[in-house]
Amino acid sequence: MIARLEVLKPKVPDDKQPFKVREAFCNQIVQTWLNGLNLSPEMLMLTEEEDQALDSYFFTNRLIVQCKQAAVRVSPKTWAEIEERMLLVPNN
Repeated sequence: MIARLEVLKPKVPDDKQPFKVREAFCNQIVQTWLNGLNLSPEMLMLTEEEDQALDSYFFTNRLIVQCKQAAVRVSPKTWAEIEERMLLVPNN
């Protein structure tokens, strides 16, 4: 995927290019990411509930990272244990 993105890098249209050219380039980048991550466009269509849950999830994890940066009395081992669980999806 990185190689495919590198191939696109010199082809980035400037702001003077017509909108259609820039839009087509953006679509190429999106398609490269989708292919690289083995995703379909439909998989990215989230319901409002899923979007809110994902937003809350990332907000919570950002707070944990900020806490880690501010913490001075927590051992690296303890933070490693917290980080191991941070990005796991809870079992329902």
